[in-house]
This record gives sequence, C-alpha cells and structure tokens, in this order.
Amino acid sequence: MHAAPSRRRGDRLLESIYDAATQIIKTEGYGALTFLRISRLARTGRTVLYRRWATPFDLVREIMIYRSTAALDGELIDKIEDTGSLRGDLLRLMDLYQQIYLATGPELMNAVLFEMSQDATRMAQMKDGAVFKNVQVMEKLLGFAKARGDKISPLSMTAKTLPFDLIRTSFLWERRVLSADEREHLVDEIVLPVFRGGHRDNG
Repeated sequence: MHAAPSRRRGDRLLESIYDAATQIIKTEGYGALTFLRISRLARTGRTVLYRRWATPFDLVREIMIYRSTAALDGELIDKIEDTGSLRGDLLRLMDLYQQIYLATGPELMNAVLFEMSQDATRMAQMKDGAVFKNVQVMEKLLGFAKARGDKISPLSMTAKTLPFDLIRTSFLWERRVLSADEREHLVDEIVLPVFRGGHRDNG
C-alpha cells in the first residue's frame, strides 16, 4: 500500500498552482483555464483555490504580480537608480521593464488583455492603475535628471509612458525581445529626442 503524499503548504503549493495555471494557458489557451483543471494538474482540491481566488483571472493577476516582483527581486520603482545620465537611466529602465515581461510571458499578458477587453470598466481601472505606476517610476527617474541639471522638455503623460509602451509593443504584438542594441536605438532615436526637445546635452 502506497503512503499518501504529504499535503503541500505555503510556497510549494502556491508555486504548483501558479505553474499549473500557466501550463494550461500555454498549452490549451486561456479559455481552458478552470479551477477544476488547475486543481487536477496541481494535485490539490478546488476548495483551496476557491478560498483564495474568486475567479481564475484573479489567480492570473496574482501570478503576474508575483513573477514580476520575483524577476527584479522587488518593485520596479525601487530598482530605478541614478546611473549618472538620462540616457543611462532610460536604458536601465527599459532593461528592467523587459525583464518583467520575460518573467510573466506573453500568454499571461494576453490573458489579462482579453479579460480587459470583455469589461470596459475593468479595462479602464487596470489601464489607469498601470499608467499611474509607470508614471511614478518615470517621475523618480526624472527626479535624478533634474537633480543633475539635465535639460528636459515639459512632458505629457504619453511621453512619460513612452519607454514602457515601446517594450510592451515589441513583446506583445511583435512577439520578440529587444536586444541591447535595439533598446539603445530606441532610446537614442525616439525617447531622448522627445524628452529633451530642442536640448542637446551630453548623456
């Protein structure tokens, strides 16, 4: 007679659930994601899932937050540091932001986009929340630039979120990761001209 497997608790069980949900989305599509399928693949009870998440989408959002934080070992805003130049700061930002997308993967990102498209109110709330966080990150970066005396043009909300949008577009729509050379090109040819306007300071 085989001994019953010990019940997994805490992080091990949570990781198993995260992995099961991600695998289902990758192999069968987001439409196949149900608590029943997740519980079977993760070898746990559905009640465990229902106690923590109201819907599979709530689970997906938690996975994204967890993996984004794990990828950087913290929050993005806390990883923004003064590199000594606006160009260096922007390159570091784009590298860090791309790491988040690599850690979460396009399948989870597209699952969120699908859910947002089904509910206009939810779409607006999630978009506003994401923009708010990205602008906070950019304001910290711009604070370094101002402290250094860099000349920066007045920036609209669209301009402040430009680096994030460039990474997102490449990853979700083009399904590819930007190389270091490509990120440098985008910063030099698009982002810096927008941020500096007519100014041409070094760095």
